[in-house]
Amino acid sequence: MKINIESLASHYMMTGKFDSHEAFKKKLTQALSKGPKVVQFRQKNIENNEYLILVKMAESVCRQFDCLLMLGTSVDVFVQTTADGLHLNSQVLNQYDQRPVSDKQLLSVSCHSLGEMKKAEKLGADILLLSPVKATSSHPELSAIGWPQFEQITRQFKCPVYALGGMKASDLNDAKQAGAQGIAVSSFW
Repeated sequence: MKINIESLASHYMMTGKFDSHEAFKKKLTQALSKGPKVVQFRQKNIENNEYLILVKMAESVCRQFDCLLMLGTSVDVFVQTTADGLHLNSQVLNQYDQRPVSDKQLLSVSCHSLGEMKKAEKLGADILLLSPVKATSSHPELSAIGWPQFEQITRQFKCPVYALGGMKASDLNDAKQAGAQGIAVSSFW
């Protein structure tokens, strides 16, 4: 799918924890009311029925704020939704030899290396996330690549790339200077 890069948000937000459906909707609404974001709905270890209920809520809120909704789920679950796109992590990326969604839907991929980014590009990824730019407690086994290496890798790709890993709102200018579309963070949640 062709993306109008100029209209693509500079913030890519991953959803986090919540206590109830009401709390989920409230947190998502509050986060999106503070400015445009691409939203990646990711919830692990919940039943498909529960997941789909939450996706319907997210679809409604994202439409209200004219935000893109990406789902970090299986293709089987994704096709049961009207979300804008599918998000693959680097482990799932290697399960595919061809694009897992139609060209009318978006595909975003989280990558940790130039090789993974090239694989994602071959699959036809529309959005890439490169991580970890900075050290992160969620992946302490991965060394931070830093802004110079991020820029060197990012400049090789035509599609939008978000900086991921240890990002804070204050990193947006550094990310943009390094060629990023913006930053990907869960702290906006």
